[in-house]
Amino acid sequence: MISRFRRRVKASAAKPLIFAAALSVALPAGAQSVPGLPVRKVQLFTSGVAYVERAGQINGNAQIPLTFRTAQVNDILKSMVLIDTGGRVQPATFGTRDPISRSLKAFAIDVSENVTLESLLGRLRGTQVEILQGGKSLARGAVAGVEKKTEPRAGGTVELCTINLLTAEGLSPIVLEAGRTLRVLDPALDAEFRSALAILASGSDDGKRQVQLHFAGTGTRLVRVGYVTESPVWKISYRLLVSGESPGGKPFLQGWALVENSTDEDWTNVDLSLVSGRPVSFIQDLYQPLYIPRPQVGPDIAASPLPQTHDSSIETDPAVAVQAPVGFVAKGGRAAGGQAGEAKDGPAGMPGRVAKSKAPVDGYYDGHGNNINGLELNRDLAANFMAKIGAAAAGRHTGELFSYTLKTPLNLPRQQAAMIPIISGAIDADRISLYNFEIDPKFAMNGLRVHNNSGLHLKGGPITLFDGAAYAGDSRMEDVAPGDTRIITYAVDQGVICNHEVPRDDAKVVSIRAKAGVLTQQSKNVTETLYTFRSTLDKPRTMVIEHPRDAEETLAEPAKPGEKTDTLYRFQIQVPAKKTVAFKVTTVKVNSETVSIVDANSDTLYQYYEEKTISPRVKQALQALIVRRRKVAELKAAAANRKAEIAGISTDQERIRRNMGALDHNSPLYKRYTGELDAQETKIASLRADYARLSNQAATADRDARKFADTISD
Repeated sequence: MISRFRRRVKASAAKPLIFAAALSVALPAGAQSVPGLPVRKVQLFTSGVAYVERAGQINGNAQIPLTFRTAQVNDILKSMVLIDTGGRVQPATFGTRDPISRSLKAFAIDVSENVTLESLLGRLRGTQVEILQGGKSLARGAVAGVEKKTEPRAGGTVELCTINLLTAEGLSPIVLEAGRTLRVLDPALDAEFRSALAILASGSDDGKRQVQLHFAGTGTRLVRVGYVTESPVWKISYRLLVSGESPGGKPFLQGWALVENSTDEDWTNVDLSLVSGRPVSFIQDLYQPLYIPRPQVGPDIAASPLPQTHDSSIETDPAVAVQAPVGFVAKGGRAAGGQAGEAKDGPAGMPGRVAKSKAPVDGYYDGHGNNINGLELNRDLAANFMAKIGAAAAGRHTGELFSYTLKTPLNLPRQQAAMIPIISGAIDADRISLYNFEIDPKFAMNGLRVHNNSGLHLKGGPITLFDGAAYAGDSRMEDVAPGDTRIITYAVDQGVICNHEVPRDDAKVVSIRAKAGVLTQQSKNVTETLYTFRSTLDKPRTMVIEHPRDAEETLAEPAKPGEKTDTLYRFQIQVPAKKTVAFKVTTVKVNSETVSIVDANSDTLYQYYEEKTISPRVKQALQALIVRRRKVAELKAAAANRKAEIAGISTDQERIRRNMGALDHNSPLYKRYTGELDAQETKIASLRADYARLSNQAATADRDARKFADTISD
């Protein structure tokens, strides 16, 4: 047993330690270790992620360690891109996240469970150890066994662990008590033990993980690494000067981006881009090793073959071709909607005028502003992820998204935030008062109709408005694409008193049509809403009225709205100073109702017969059908009367028979009852014949009426 244990220890000593080998890789001769790559570019998205790009110079073969938070590793493994501009990218290595219990099973000394001194020494049986006390050796030998012994002490007894050592002199029991140390003499086994404990300790450290990047090549060159990682969502807030201090008297818009550096390192001379878009992003666990259970398969045993039957073949028609999905772009083609990355010029006064004459040239800079190598980023993969760095926020299209890129590199310490002006300039906006009776039935709201002619995508956010030197109110704005228009409201307009009236509206039948025995009645609801606005101001107001829109209604007056949303009509009128203005909105809703003439009763048919909108031909047909229906009803009523008479006579017969049971058959009353029963039987026979005749006549009349109803049409 001891020899087997020693062979195991010898084999484990011949291989690198597991925890050390996890972060090591064989480098080419003369490889240098570069301390790290500084962050050069950061691109923040509104979907909770950031694209980070690092870059730096290396010379020859190099190894670069990058440290990440453990929570970031899955994003790194999913998205990391490596570029060596003059060499070869080698495999990147990182420590596995194998379950601790599984990793510890690979060591010579298993410490996956909590071990006592007695159990640990039991696993060291046969191992050469040395017992020390005060730095001096007490004994050396192989562990033969371990046991507990009870020894007397002052005031009682104490249980001590005793190790039995096979020394040169023989078997020697030694008590392991305070002040004594046991040292494993086999260096390989000692290293294994220490490594196992290190792995065990690392299980509670979930803070940082290191990824080693490896590059092979010659000469000085630039290497870059880009990856996606979780990041706080960047936000924006606006200030809008309503009074129009810009050239031309237009309102002036300022947009400030709120950016957080939540990483563990400072951003120094970082090119920052803020993207107004929400790309799909998710987390997948690529860091945790996955082990799939495998079935246990027994040895193959050849059996005697049995007779087999075989189905006939089903051949695929070789002429059938597989078509590509509609809307996909063929290889070498271009998707509709413009060229990806195309930039549009903004108006004068707004940041974001991006030239379209040639591709931007970008480079990486050292701390003194010197260009390292002046690479054109559009030549490689990373260029598709980053926007051109422009002014304090130059706006441009980045594929299907829109980004604001700072003109100058940003310095932002770790765990700090910054407010960055990214929009500043005049914008087209019209003063209005917005009235919606569902929000406030008495007053309108002061507002602006903002026309985004800036060429920029205005990300949604809060707006603080100033009128002259005074605070005017707050508002919120959704995303506004270039060329789009939004209305924002910021205060109650108490200078105009508003009112709306909706008179009662009854449905009016407009037409009744018949086809193949089905009547279709169309009725119309006309709703006239009267708006009244009384101004108490010394200047006119532009009033925008929001009126509810029903998808089943048609706007009759005015003929067209100024604007239309999914749920609203918007109408714009002028309210002169000190005047009262009325405005009427008329909507029409047409309702259709169908009824089967075949199944309708006489009362329903008579209601349609009385309608003035019915055609003379259908009216005459309905009159004839009503007569037929009444005849059917009369025949059914007569048949029902006959049936009721039969039931009455049958009840009387039961009474007579009960009385006859108590009489003498020769008595006069018994003979009288016999005569009455005979007469009643004759009556019942006649009634039954009438009932059958009337029922047949009613059924025939009903069939004739239904056939006639099926023929009624305009």
